[in-house]
Amino acid sequence: MTGTEFYSDFERSSENSVFISRGSASARITLKIDGKRLYVRVAGEPRGHDLTQCFREGLDKGLIRPSMRTLVDLTRFITGAVDWSAIFALRTLAPWGKDEGESRVAYVVRTKTFRPLLKIARVLFFRSHHRAFDNHADAIKWLEQVEMTE
Repeated sequence: MTGTEFYSDFERSSENSVFISRGSASARITLKIDGKRLYVRVAGEPRGHDLTQCFREGLDKGLIRPSMRTLVDLTRFITGAVDWSAIFALRTLAPWGKDEGESRVAYVVRTKTFRPLLKIARVLFFRSHHRAFDNHADAIKWLEQVEMTE
């Protein structure tokens, strides 16, 4: 599965894709992982604990690596209330961005009000490159811009 295929359809998977999900039907974090690619979907306003549990499980199983091409879909995130204690906890789970290959995180947001949060992410996860986009196509193009070694 190419990166474009991986990121363009969240439900589309290959025999190597793994899904990890926590939360309720209306407030959920779901991770789709395949090799060096990660797709994070945030729906509603899930608890910060759900976020950290998803990532902890992925790390414990060896599915998530510190440097991955990551698409974070925030278009279904309701108000943008961020659980900063969960973000700080996530930061301590791994040496994000310190691994082979370039670490890129693309955020697809529906409004510009999310963009200031990106500045904080850049400081907390300083070894990774972060960019916000208003559509999936541009985010995917940026993620796949530099050739990845599989």
